Amino acid sequence: MIEYRNLRIALLGAGSVGAQVADQILNHGDELAARIGAGIELIGVAVRDPKSKRSVDIPAHLITTDAAKLVREADIVIELMGGIEPARTLILDAINAGADIVTANKALLAHHSTEIFEAAAQVGAQVYYEAAVAGAIPIIRPLRDSLA
Repeated sequence: MIEYRNLRIALLGAGSVGAQVADQILNHGDELAARIGAGIELIGVAVRDPKSKRSVDIPAHLITTDAAKLVREADIVIELMGGIEPARTLILDAINAGADIVTANKALLAHHSTEIFEAAAQVGAQVYYEAAVAGAIPIIRPLRDSLA
């Protein structure tokens, strides 16, 4: 029997979209795992204000303000913060730590896509950005591709 490792997922941002992504991972993780052939683990959700009310109940032990530490521990970083900084720096740090990236950040891609894609190419990381142009957060393909 082949054993698969868990893919460690870090989520940056828990606004409307981020909270729903967290909910999908936390409550439908088994379905996602079955589709990709590996376990998945949400290792943390980086937020600006840990006390802020959220539309989804995210366990307190997953909430952190230390996004820099979180991205260094992940296999996949899902960036849903918006804006240029600190998103750009965190994505580049995640790439340099070997993580694949999923982002829906149009502003960041408009201004720094060359820098991000070149950094990813240097280390063999993947950057998934379909959500920035197609209105949905791609999750299955990045998870599956991270196993390759």
